[in-house]
Amino acid sequence: MARPRMRSTTLGAILWLCCLQYFAAEAIAVAGWRGTYRFSRNFISDLGAAQCDLGAVCSPWHPLMNASFALQGALILAGALLVRPLLPRGRLGRLGLFLVGASGLGVFVVGLAPEDVSPSWHYLGAVENFLFCNAGAALLGAALFSRARIMGSISVAAGLTGLFGLACLGAGAYFGLGVGGMERVTAYPFPLWIAGMGAWLSKAAPPPAPSP
Repeated sequence: MARPRMRSTTLGAILWLCCLQYFAAEAIAVAGWRGTYRFSRNFISDLGAAQCDLGAVCSPWHPLMNASFALQGALILAGALLVRPLLPRGRLGRLGLFLVGASGLGVFVVGLAPEDVSPSWHYLGAVENFLFCNAGAALLGAALFSRARIMGSISVAAGLTGLFGLACLGAGAYFGLGVGGMERVTAYPFPLWIAGMGAWLSKAAPPPAPSP
């Protein structure tokens, strides 16, 4: 029973590593933007705006961006289900992993509901994702700290950075970064963290114990 479990956990780690696909999709959507896309002024969600014929706030690559959001959600959730045996099993670890996995549902909704098509669902999914993913990363980091201090510290730092960005967004405090820049302070730490966690789990984490 141990070998199939090892294969599934390795697959889960690879799925998390594949979350870097988001940055490639964003770069392509920005490159196709009509006019000037400013990271300090424009929201990430603007790249998925679907009604190109109604204004300049659009990238012709918006289907790719929305597909990337949906794919990201699937990668996060599926990876969380598969890597569970490799992560701490105490209450803190279980809650952290639950929040990380549940955050995938939020970003999946973002991909299915562009901001100019279904704004209510879009922003609900975005807020759920931002809150759950960053809180989950921080909690997992705290649970990992006694076993892997460096990875635990990185995880806590990534989660707290994202939560700080989310609080600043809510308060309208951008510190010269603009609303788009502060949104990226909120959004970027998590995909970088989860890809790094995937790489770490695939190489550094011990295999699960064999079933009795």
